[in-house]
Amino acid sequence: MEPEISVILPVGDRLAFLPEAMESILNQTFQNFELLAVLDGVSGPVRTLVTSYQDPRLKIIDLPVHLGVGNARNAGLSSATAPYIALMDSDDESMTDRLKKQYDWMQSHPEVTVCGTNSVKQLKDGRQVFMQYPETDGMIKARLLLVDSAILNPTAMFRTAFVRRHRLWYDANFKRDGDHRFFVEMMRMGATFYGIQEQLLRYRRHPGNLTQDQTGFDHFKTRVREIILPVYFPMLTGEEYAVLLKGMQKQARLTFDEACLFVSVINRAARENRSFRGEDRSELRRILASFYQRVVKTLQKQ
Repeated sequence: MEPEISVILPVGDRLAFLPEAMESILNQTFQNFELLAVLDGVSGPVRTLVTSYQDPRLKIIDLPVHLGVGNARNAGLSSATAPYIALMDSDDESMTDRLKKQYDWMQSHPEVTVCGTNSVKQLKDGRQVFMQYPETDGMIKARLLLVDSAILNPTAMFRTAFVRRHRLWYDANFKRDGDHRFFVEMMRMGATFYGIQEQLLRYRRHPGNLTQDQTGFDHFKTRVREIILPVYFPMLTGEEYAVLLKGMQKQARLTFDEACLFVSVINRAARENRSFRGEDRSELRRILASFYQRVVKTLQKQ
């Protein structure tokens, strides 16, 4: 049988949690898939572990050198043969019915391009935290402006034909937030999103997470936002975009004049009621208000 789902699993040079991640896919209740394990310049022990699984659904893509997770995902995109692509990370676990529930939803909702789910965050001390993501297309698109809280990458399933038709790839220059950059590009090309309101992934937090590294935190989020802002607020000028991007940074350092301009531009942007890509304008106004309050507090201290 031809697979219905291609699961892309980038594998770095780390053994921790890898068996749990692979087995959580191989033991899915939905069986008709291919698991594309992309070995990203790994050492012998990791390669030995992956090749020890004698499952015909497992296909190994062995990159000779370490190219980064973006390039690894692109290798998976190139090799995928199924009509649906599901993403997975090597330190997480998919619940046993994850693929079935996402597949059934996508089959019965042909208008949806990307389907994510909620998850359970597994902390290193053993505690678990339920992570809830938005359900509707409009809310997900609005939350993309936060460059988090919209859709969790290893829960995503999307239509292969859409990605191929629009020639979409992960930007390998993004050390972090490359997944959000990818989803923003899908949004710009007309994708429709949905979030299943069930925890279908165990998302591990540990010192080796890429997101634990705060290097370039504001830089990469700004690079994602500079693509979103002209889509959602086309009436603004280049100077206004620039001050918004600067003021939205976590480590924003605005002069008094810049802060005043930022507040003025936020107020102007909040008055825009048109929806350009199906984004929820009420949620966008709430997000803008959160940035507004942060900068106003800074102004009050000056």
